[in-house]
Amino acid sequence: MLIKGRILGTDGRTIAGAKIDVWQTNDDGFHDVHQKGIQPDFNLRGVFRTGEDGSYHFWGAKPRCYPFPGDGPVGKLLGALGRHPFRPAHLHYILEADGLETLVSHIFDPDDVYIDTDAVFGVKESLLAKFELIDDVTRIREEGAEGPFYEVVHDFVLAPAH
Repeated sequence: MLIKGRILGTDGRTIAGAKIDVWQTNDDGFHDVHQKGIQPDFNLRGVFRTGEDGSYHFWGAKPRCYPFPGDGPVGKLLGALGRHPFRPAHLHYILEADGLETLVSHIFDPDDVYIDTDAVFGVKESLLAKFELIDDVTRIREEGAEGPFYEVVHDFVLAPAH
């Protein structure tokens, strides 16, 4: 999956050198910390900086939905409420830039089966990002991919620091 976009200020200007800390689940729906000894430490995690034009891009895996563990307090509460424990597929972000508020956010796959029933009510329309399947041979070649891939384009806006 190719993830790309821009980091902007509220005035619309692009933010060069913004720090992007991102992490996600693997193909089985687990973060690295949930599979110690199976996944390597820091698997599917990265820290990047935007270019001079405020753009970013990186390759990752298409995330999957995943459940909260059912044996802890959150899992027990969800069970008592008759709710499922699943989070829809998403990528986690922490975005930082000098003079701007730090943003901790997600982007979600709008086609995920749990998108309307997120266990933690974290989904909102502005966080939905189209996960487009790219199977055009020319685009595959242009991006240097080995075959079809998903592409996600999402811009973030950072507010001035107070």
